[in-house]
Amino acid sequence: MVMLSLAIACGLILVPPILLLVLRANGAIAFMSLCLGSVLVTYAAPDMTDFLTQVVGLSVLLTDQWVKLGLLTLPLLFALIFTTKTVTGSKQVLNAVPALATGLLLALLVIPLLPSDLQHTIEQHDAWQTLANLRTAVLFGGAFFSLLFLLMTNRSSKHEDKHKK
Repeated sequence: MVMLSLAIACGLILVPPILLLVLRANGAIAFMSLCLGSVLVTYAAPDMTDFLTQVVGLSVLLTDQWVKLGLLTLPLLFALIFTTKTVTGSKQVLNAVPALATGLLLALLVIPLLPSDLQHTIEQHDAWQTLANLRTAVLFGGAFFSLLFLLMTNRSSKHEDKHKK
């Protein structure tokens, strides 16, 4: 169980940056999409869980867990799909920082939503304790570098604007 929990934690951290860099998707938009997912989990998940348990008759605990995981990850998946091949050339290097922040934030947000035995096993690792202590740095750093990336890569020069007219 320990190796499985470690593999899950590493996968949550490493898969998003690898996908973002391989697909050349925008890491800044992915990070912001994950933040949107967190807001959806906080404010929309209770209503969706109530609706699904009343209409479908599923277990509240199981439904709540899957609704939260879905609301958290769907905006990230849409960001990956819609921004594929939008980061080119030297922008890929700058994209690595928001991409890594996306992976770290995904782990910080998903692990508390996992089944309690798996969650408890992951939280016993020193690496998790370190990551949990860096939560604020991951949020502020990811937000800062995401905004910086968006500002640096989406500005068109005056020369380009003249040719568009």
